[in-house]
Amino acid sequence: MEQGRQMRFADNELAVLRTHFKGNESLLKLMRKVFLPEIDPEAPIGQVIDLWLTVNMEQMTPEQAMINIQARNSLIMHVETQLTQLRNLAEMTIETPEQTTERKKKDSSK
Repeated sequence: MEQGRQMRFADNELAVLRTHFKGNESLLKLMRKVFLPEIDPEAPIGQVIDLWLTVNMEQMTPEQAMINIQARNSLIMHVETQLTQLRNLAEMTIETPEQTTERKKKDSSK
């Protein structure tokens, strides 16, 4: 990790993410299935079709229904964003200091 750059995850945590999630789309889909009820478990990450539309809103005031819909949308987007973040972190390339120096040399010679 570059000096001065702070990440939310420690190096050992990133190693765990890479070990379990790198190239493992099926694990991400399984986690989504656990957190979000969905109709199509084979849908790609980011394209959720949810069952929360079956909530009976006829008994709610329009204000209550709107609050529930907004909360539902926020939760879905949060879970999808976090699953995408897990995938991106797992696929992230980690450079050694030597590789970083070499890359910077190549970049500066262009």
